[in-house]
Amino acid sequence: MNASIVCYNKRFYHDDEVPIRFNNRAFKFGDSFFETIRCNGNEALHFNLHYKRMIKALMSLKMEIASLPPQHELEHLISSLLKQNKCFGASRVRIEVLRSGMGLYTPETNNVDFVIECSKLVSTNYELNKKGLLLGDFTEVKKGYNPISFFKSGNALPYILASFEKVNCNVDDCFIYNNEGKIIEAISSNLFWIKDGVFYTSSVFSGCVGGIMRQVIIQIIKSSKWPNVIEVSGVQKEELVNVDEMFLCNAIQGVQWIVGYNDRRYFNQMTRQLQQLLNEFTYQSI
Repeated sequence: MNASIVCYNKRFYHDDEVPIRFNNRAFKFGDSFFETIRCNGNEALHFNLHYKRMIKALMSLKMEIASLPPQHELEHLISSLLKQNKCFGASRVRIEVLRSGMGLYTPETNNVDFVIECSKLVSTNYELNKKGLLLGDFTEVKKGYNPISFFKSGNALPYILASFEKVNCNVDDCFIYNNEGKIIEAISSNLFWIKDGVFYTSSVFSGCVGGIMRQVIIQIIKSSKWPNVIEVSGVQKEELVNVDEMFLCNAIQGVQWIVGYNDRRYFNQMTRQLQQLLNEFTYQSI
């Protein structure tokens, strides 16, 4: 259940009183992007990485960087919002950034408005799923690399259609393909696979989202006893028959292991170790 207080342009409102007009640019043109952040108490986890991606998104969309609060101020607004909503444990925060003003395809201004909302989560730490995920395929809409493919834009239609496919096929998630016919990610997560002790993941140049948890996982692997992670241009579905383990990751859930894809079944030994390292890496300084 979402909390009742939201932050809009540095001011706090009840969620049914936010002064956003029906003809805002996010509604009319999808002229927006968003960040989803896991929080612990009043602290936004890995927020420096989230903020860097927000700045890159602003630059890619020709939005005015100075119109978004600096990192420390945005963190303070998040903390204040969590306190007002009595989110003292784990929580999910979503920041929606939209271009201000009117105009048609050509905007009247490049300044931005922003909305911060939050909701409570059950588990305090990242928890590995007890039951492995079953994955299917979504091939109807494919992604390609471009200057806006690395962040979460206001147009989520490919992922919405993929969610329908997930339900229709009675699976837990679906793989997303790029224009070269390679698997690059899942509906709301990045993909990693393990073969002979080596980690692999899709490069952002494959068209996948440059996920924050993806960055954290790569950093953890590089500083661990394991061989380095290899970034590739996606993976052919036939190649996944021969891998040892696969997992998905995102900022909210951390690591989620995959047990099955088509007729193949997978283990989770290294994935389980990685989840433990993720909790240590994230919470040791809190």
